[in-house]
Amino acid sequence: MKKLYLSLLATALLSVVLLSWLIDGIASNNDEHNDFNQQQALLSGMLSYLASYPAEQQSQQLATLNSHFNLNIGYAANSDLALPSPLRQQFYQEQGLTLADEEGLYLVRSTPQLADHHLTMRLPKPASSHHDLLLTVLFYCGFSLCMWLPLIPLTRRITTLANAATRFAKGKLDTRIASSRFSYTQQLERSFNSMAEQINALLAENKLMASSLSHDIRTPIACLRFGLDAAMDSEDEQSKQAYLTRMEKDLDTMESMLKSYLSFAALQQQNIELNYSRTELYPYLQEVGEQLLPQLGGIQVHIDCPHQLMVQADLHWLARCIHNILTNALRYADNQIVISAYTEAQQLHISIADDGPGVPAQERAAVLKPFYQSAKHRNQNGYGLGLAICHKVMLWHQGKLQVGSSAKLGGAQFTLILPM
Repeated sequence: MKKLYLSLLATALLSVVLLSWLIDGIASNNDEHNDFNQQQALLSGMLSYLASYPAEQQSQQLATLNSHFNLNIGYAANSDLALPSPLRQQFYQEQGLTLADEEGLYLVRSTPQLADHHLTMRLPKPASSHHDLLLTVLFYCGFSLCMWLPLIPLTRRITTLANAATRFAKGKLDTRIASSRFSYTQQLERSFNSMAEQINALLAENKLMASSLSHDIRTPIACLRFGLDAAMDSEDEQSKQAYLTRMEKDLDTMESMLKSYLSFAALQQQNIELNYSRTELYPYLQEVGEQLLPQLGGIQVHIDCPHQLMVQADLHWLARCIHNILTNALRYADNQIVISAYTEAQQLHISIADDGPGVPAQERAAVLKPFYQSAKHRNQNGYGLGLAICHKVMLWHQGKLQVGSSAKLGGAQFTLILPM
């Protein structure tokens, strides 16, 4: 909107200057100034003419000229004017003296040959107010037109935005607004496109979650159905107890699955507000790693991080992100996991590498999507949500999660990149 404000301000200033100059030019083309010069010249000529006559004949000659030429030139004694001496001296100058009374303006002029008398000539009244009214109307009309011109692209872009919103509301979810650097509503258009992308992603993830849930829940339901039928048909109490124990495990599996799915769905709906904190990274990584001690078994976890390195983030969500990646690494690692941290290009890199089979290059982008599970690892416990949550946490921090392979260990390497 800053561009709109500057455009309107520049247009207003430019239109005022140009219209004022134009109207002033129109107004200056009238004949008032020329008429004033002609009247001064006429009065000067009249003085020269009367000066050639004796003082006693000047009044009569002036009356004759007024009668013949339909003039209205007055002849009066200087003593009739109550003026200070400096102004009286202007009588005898070429431009004369301009005075005003209740009837308007008039010229006063004299010469020494008039014997303490002077001539007066009434100036015509200014043009009627209709001329000023017309110029005023023209000014405001021109100003309105100039202010309307920069609003044309604004109204067009608003119409484009309204049409795009209407199409999107009717189900055309691929509707986007083409960006234009001349638009006054660039921020609004970018917000609309971003909103459309988020809605599309949310709908796609909800659709994928429903599909995955309906697919994954069939197996425990089938197992429950089989165990229930078998328990009802069995007459052996020991066999019934075995079937009930298996059914209890299937119910635990279903409960864990639904809990994970509902947790991810709630995470999608929440408007997360990050609480940034600053702490030393090495003890922070140690604390997160100690939470997984019961799951380590024979796997060694090494932390390679400078002791003076600091991290500033939402420590709760960052810990959950690191915890999810470490849980995956423990699931696939053979002997060791290495957590390393370093800075590069004003960014903090936290890498978690293992010596497991790694992630194939063609699957590295897919593993960050929710509910994705590699065909090789579908028998592993999990529902394909851990890395999707990590990816979302990094987006909240204006960072990113990279998937690659470890040059030292040969397995997978997940790198969290945070702005410093």
